[in-house]
Amino acid sequence: MSASTAEPLSDSPVRRPSSGCTVLQSILHQRYAGFWVLTAEVIVFGLVSPHTFLTGLTLRTILSDGAVTSLLALGIMFPLLTGIFDLSMAWVAGFAMVMASYLSASHGLGTGAICVLTLGGSTVFGMISALLVSKLRVNSMVTTLGVGTIALGLTGLIANGNTITPSFTSGFTEFGRGDLFGVPLAFIYAVFIAAAMYYVLEHTALGRWLQATGGNPVAARLAGIRVVRLQVGVLIVSAFMSGFAGLVLATGIGVATESTAPAFLLPGIAAVFLGATQIKERANPWGTMLGVVLLGTGIKGLQLLGAAPWVSDFFNGAVLLIAVAISGKGIDRLH
Repeated sequence: MSASTAEPLSDSPVRRPSSGCTVLQSILHQRYAGFWVLTAEVIVFGLVSPHTFLTGLTLRTILSDGAVTSLLALGIMFPLLTGIFDLSMAWVAGFAMVMASYLSASHGLGTGAICVLTLGGSTVFGMISALLVSKLRVNSMVTTLGVGTIALGLTGLIANGNTITPSFTSGFTEFGRGDLFGVPLAFIYAVFIAAAMYYVLEHTALGRWLQATGGNPVAARLAGIRVVRLQVGVLIVSAFMSGFAGLVLATGIGVATESTAPAFLLPGIAAVFLGATQIKERANPWGTMLGVVLLGTGIKGLQLLGAAPWVSDFFNGAVLLIAVAISGKGIDRLH
């Protein structure tokens, strides 16, 4: 019988978080605090600028701008559940946006061919990431950062520094610009995808396998879960969603540049982290959607008050840092 050893107790006092940090954590650790924060945003901006903020146009703008962010955020969240951080999504979406516009403007291809080639090309990036991460065991952040940079380079090759104006059919244009009862179709797509993800994660064996893989991949593998196959699948799904987001951007804006889509990366990541503190208190589709609306409402309100363009990036970055700090367990909270 071996004697057990114990670490000596330190004489230094226990460090306690500041009262301000404790109050902030106690507020945002509540599962539905995000709804109260959103309500506060609406009240404050509504009182300060009622004639510009409290309008249907502002609501539509928030939802329309948040549609692509939602699609990318959901795509980031899905592989994150298995412990994989996909940083390539915004660049792959940019590739899809420019690719679709180029195929229309330069080659006059029809809607079907554009969708197949664009989504297929986007999925290839996911396959490359999957090969490197699952088979060669390369770190997912390094892999997807490299793959995303390759996508950015190919986007620049296609665009060649130009703004591409596609000649999509009117029906295809409605895919990105249309609305249903005043709600942008693009945002409705994101809501349906979030609902599908919620069902998979909460009501299917696949959802349990995904979350088990993210929690402890070694234990999941020993339990008979095909971890490698799941990682391959989520990266391919993530790339496909990037391509879909690129199509929404291309048809919604009507012009394509190589710098448009990458701007959605930070808001997407911030929404995932913020959403991880809400509803399920881990990464989840509805929390992510709430995070997108919270960010969009805050930024739109500041813009209507005359905030400078740099405020959007500052706001997203600050929210990202706060969300990570509030989560308590950092990235582990997301799984």
